[in-house]
Amino acid sequence: MKKSYEKVFEPIQIGPMLVKNRIETAPAAPRLANNDGTISPELLAWSRELAKGGAGIVTLGISGVTPLNGMGSGFCVNMGSDNVLVGLTTFAEEMHRYGAKASVELGAFAFAPPGQSAIDLMSQADIDGWIAAFSDAAERAAFCGMDMVLLHGGHGILISNFFSPLFNHRTDKYGGSIENRARFACELVDEIRRKTKNKLAIEFRISAEELVPGGVELPETIEFVKVIEDKIDLLHVSAGMLLVDDLVPVSTQPSYFKRGYNVHYAASLKKAGIKVPITTVGSIDLNLAEQILENGEADMCAMIRTVIADPFAPEKARLGQEEDIRPCIRCVVCLNRTHGMRGKRVACAVNPRAGREVETDIALGLPVTKKKVVIVGGGPAGMEAARTAADRGHDVVLFEKTNQLGGTLHLAVRPEFKADLKDYLDWAIRTTEADSRIIIRKNTEATEALIQAEHPDAVFVAIGAEPNLPPIPGLDGKHVVWVGDVESGKVSVGNKVVIAGGGLAGCENALVLAREGKEVTLVEMVSEAEMIASNPVPMTAILQLLKKENVTILTQHKLISAAEHSVTLECAECRQDVPFDTLVVSLGVKPKTAEAAKFAGLAEKVVLLGDCTTSQGTLLSATLTGSNAAMDL
Repeated sequence: MKKSYEKVFEPIQIGPMLVKNRIETAPAAPRLANNDGTISPELLAWSRELAKGGAGIVTLGISGVTPLNGMGSGFCVNMGSDNVLVGLTTFAEEMHRYGAKASVELGAFAFAPPGQSAIDLMSQADIDGWIAAFSDAAERAAFCGMDMVLLHGGHGILISNFFSPLFNHRTDKYGGSIENRARFACELVDEIRRKTKNKLAIEFRISAEELVPGGVELPETIEFVKVIEDKIDLLHVSAGMLLVDDLVPVSTQPSYFKRGYNVHYAASLKKAGIKVPITTVGSIDLNLAEQILENGEADMCAMIRTVIADPFAPEKARLGQEEDIRPCIRCVVCLNRTHGMRGKRVACAVNPRAGREVETDIALGLPVTKKKVVIVGGGPAGMEAARTAADRGHDVVLFEKTNQLGGTLHLAVRPEFKADLKDYLDWAIRTTEADSRIIIRKNTEATEALIQAEHPDAVFVAIGAEPNLPPIPGLDGKHVVWVGDVESGKVSVGNKVVIAGGGLAGCENALVLAREGKEVTLVEMVSEAEMIASNPVPMTAILQLLKKENVTILTQHKLISAAEHSVTLECAECRQDVPFDTLVVSLGVKPKTAEAAKFAGLAEKVVLLGDCTTSQGTLLSATLTGSNAAMDL
């Protein structure tokens, strides 16, 4: 059924600019700029896709305002010198080409010796210098034809630190009262207005609450906004602090947290009588955006992961093609890759084109000699390969030995907190089966004879992996089960459960069972810090949830053996037995190497995809290998 998105596509006046709809791409750092802070072809291609896809405002995120002075930019845009002018002008022109408004986020960190506050240490000359740096950057934006600057005044970075009682203990005109702590922001905006001659709209981003003891809380934020609202054109309402690791899932919510996480803050500001238009942010998709706008909880909706997963989501919604929108699963691969001092270029688990627009455009532009492709296995890798190969004009036959496409993703989508993944699975199956260019043969095991009968030019093997069961005594016991069988509901478990393996699968299973009232112990060989480092945002979030559910987490413990109703564990200083009714094994998977080898030589080109290639199988590796194989035909 076609949905209505009347509010989403209602134009809005923001300062001097009329925006065609209420969708803004939230600021992000895809790590695609040149390391000298200039606009690269890769960043331009990434941004162009967002503009073509229908967003009303496209924002360049995480842009510095001070010269690099020989340092690298971390592959983010740097607005601190005129080096950015040529590329930024091109960026603005390209955004305008597709009817989007062009914005750039301006931000900075203030550093100080341990135990001290950079805000407290600043002289008037330092403060004036920062105001000059920000306003010079804004003047460059105006010169290049940009429409808006987004001043990052939240998340614990420089502008917000002047207002936050955690960082500002000054006793002069910049400290103490709300008016004084708002003074830096006011002077900054005034100077930007002066230097840009009011050509730019100004968006101001805040953390409605910093969510740490002694930090900013909502009542103070409301008073702060009342001081600055006549000076700005748009208020962008988020929450939390970037430099507090435990709060990262608050700023970028994984699937375990609800969508629209920060909407209540925006709604509170609206109810408080704030006059300036308000943007809300936090795991918002098009359907939720329409609901938020209809309810009057905000005036605009900022989103980034929704449009990373499918840059054309806004345009598809506008045209009534919402069933074709590729859903974001909120796995946070995009942030995990780009976050921190050692960030990599952006990637997306469901959109293998993200961050690779230039190279995929080249591949798509090359002439194609039609080939016959046989794909063995209809999981996510096989389906991605099939759709991509069909899009490139090849003939595709897909063999799936069961009665349904989707592979082991069906095991992972049962918990209520995996609704996003279920949406993606449904989308992947729906769009694959609807493609008339793909011949799908379900309930058919791909034998050598069947494959040879197709006379393929290429065979893609996507048969997945199998459970990893190391040679630990007792793992063949009658009360020992594989995590996938628990996820699928194939087996039931007793009241007292030990889960061996603290990866995401084990943790998610522990959360489900604990919420069912089971007494759960999770056993993991590495430390909690190492668990988090493996998958920072989701793992931080789920460990917090497990602790709330009173799950016992035994890190740096090794499983030595299993008896009928107990496991023996060993750590650096101990050896203990832990009783169980059921032992759930979640120790990863291993490629079906021997089975995959049977397909060698059945065509000129045989490629292994997804879990066939690695013991660290992820949805990202599945879609990426599937897409790459089809692109390389």
